[in-house]
Amino acid sequence: MKTAVAALFVAVVVIISSFGAYELYSQPRGNPSVALASCKTVQSGAPVKTQTTKVTLGAVTEYKIPGTDRWPNAVTNSSDGSVWFAEQEIPGLGHLYPSNGTLVEYAWPNYPTPTPPDCIPQASSWGIAIWQGRIWAADEFGNMIQGLKPSDGSVVSLNVTGKGTNPFWLAVSPDGYLWYSSNNFPPVLGRIAPNLTVQTISLTGLGTYEPLQLEFVNSSLAYLSTINYAENSTTHSCVCDGHIYSFDPTGVSSTISPTLVGGRFRLIEPTSVSYSNGAIWVAQHDASSIQSYNLVTKTWTIYPTSTTPWLDVTLPLVIESADGNVWFNEHYANKIALLNPSSETITEYSESSPPASNYTMIQNDESIALSSGGLWFTSISGNYVGFVSKSYDAGFSVSINGTNRVSAAPGGNVSLTMKVGGAWSSPMEVGVSDSENHTSFPGLIRITPAVPSVPAGIGPYTLGVRIGVGSSARPGEYTAMVTVTDGLVQKSAYIFITVT
Repeated sequence: MKTAVAALFVAVVVIISSFGAYELYSQPRGNPSVALASCKTVQSGAPVKTQTTKVTLGAVTEYKIPGTDRWPNAVTNSSDGSVWFAEQEIPGLGHLYPSNGTLVEYAWPNYPTPTPPDCIPQASSWGIAIWQGRIWAADEFGNMIQGLKPSDGSVVSLNVTGKGTNPFWLAVSPDGYLWYSSNNFPPVLGRIAPNLTVQTISLTGLGTYEPLQLEFVNSSLAYLSTINYAENSTTHSCVCDGHIYSFDPTGVSSTISPTLVGGRFRLIEPTSVSYSNGAIWVAQHDASSIQSYNLVTKTWTIYPTSTTPWLDVTLPLVIESADGNVWFNEHYANKIALLNPSSETITEYSESSPPASNYTMIQNDESIALSSGGLWFTSISGNYVGFVSKSYDAGFSVSINGTNRVSAAPGGNVSLTMKVGGAWSSPMEVGVSDSENHTSFPGLIRITPAVPSVPAGIGPYTLGVRIGVGSSARPGEYTAMVTVTDGLVQKSAYIFITVT
C-alpha cells in the first residue's frame, strides 16, 4: 500500500474459470464494524454520489474511493473525459469525474450483499465497453453482461449461460455489434446485436487454446489472444502457453476459423494483444517481458521489463498501443510501463510512493485504458482509480550512444556507452535485464555497467556498459536492457544482441 497502514493482509485466491488458474490479491483487512457499515452502500436503481480523495505522486494521480475496498477493475474512459469502471464489491459501476473528483456509484440488480469483514466480491468484471448509450460490463462469475443507462440508472441484464460461459473481454466491432470472449472450453465468442439478441460463434482449429482478449483493428480485421490451459502430462501444471490469431469479422455466421499469427512462436500466457503501426504487441502474464510481432518482416522481438527483488516475474497483463506508444501494466511489479518503439526506450512508473519493496505492497492493478493524455488504471487492493500522465517529466533521460545493435560470438564480448541526460539531485541506481528467459534475469549473457549507480549531477553523463557472451550461449537474437532509476521512475534503453 502507498501508506504504512497497520493492517493484516489476507491472501484471497480467486478462481477465475481458466484464466491463469488463479489471481492473487492482497486485501487490507480493517475493523469488522467499519466493514459492516460500508460493505454495500449502493442499492440498485439508487445511484450514490460521493467524493474521491485526489493524491498526486509524480506522474501518477490517484483517486481514492471512499469506504471499504470496492475492488475496482475493468476501466474505460468516455469522450467527455469522465471514467467508468467496474466495482466488483458492490457489484456495479463507478463513474469518476476527474475534473472535480466526484464519483457516482451504480449497483446492478439481483446480487447478494457481500459479507463483512472482507466484503469479498460476488462478481468478476474484466470486460467493459460503451455501446448504444449504455455502459456494459461482463460478470464472469455470474455469466452476466450488464448494461447501465446513466441517464436513469436502469440496467439491462443479459444472461449468457449456454451462450458463451464466463464472459470475459468486451469489444465493439466497427459494424456496431458488442462482442465478448468466453473464458472457457470449447472455444467460442459471443456477439450481441443492436436488438440485444445473443449469438454464439464457435472457433475452429484452436485445439486446446481458449480465447481471452479481442481487438478490432478495422471492419475486416480482428486479433484474438488465446491460452492453452491443458495440463502438462509430466508436471501436471498448466501448460499456459499461447498464440495470437486473426480473423475477418464481416459476414460471420456461426463459425470462425482464425488464422495463426507469427507461426508457432511460444508466447507465455498471452493475456492481451494490441495492434499499432504494422505490429502487434502482446502482454505475457507469466513473464517479465512483452512481445512484438512485425507484420512486414514477420519477426518476433522480446522486450524485457526491469526486474524486482521480491518475485521472478513482473506479470504484464493488459497492453494498449496507439500514437507510437505502447502502454502496459506490470501486475507484480506495481508499475505502469510506457514503451517508445521509435527510440527503443521504456519508462516504468511506480504506482505508489514509496515504491513497493516487497510482495505485500503490491496494489493489484489489473486493468488499463488509454486516453489522449496518458493511461487510466484501476487498483483492486489500493482501492483507487489511477492516471499516469504521458507528459510528466522525470528530469532525466537515457539513450544509447551510437548503435544499439551489436554482435558477438559465444565467449566474446562487446562494449558500448549509454548517455544519461537532464539533472538529478541524488544518485540513481543502475540495473540490467535481458530476454534469455521468461524472468528477464541475465544468465549466459553478462551485462556489466561501469558503475552500480549514477552519481548526482547534471547530464550528459556517460555510462559504460560491457556485454559478455558465455561460451554456452546459443546463437540467436537477444534483447538486453540497461535501467537507471530515481526510485519512482525507471528509464531504460534497449540493446539488441546477435549471438553469432
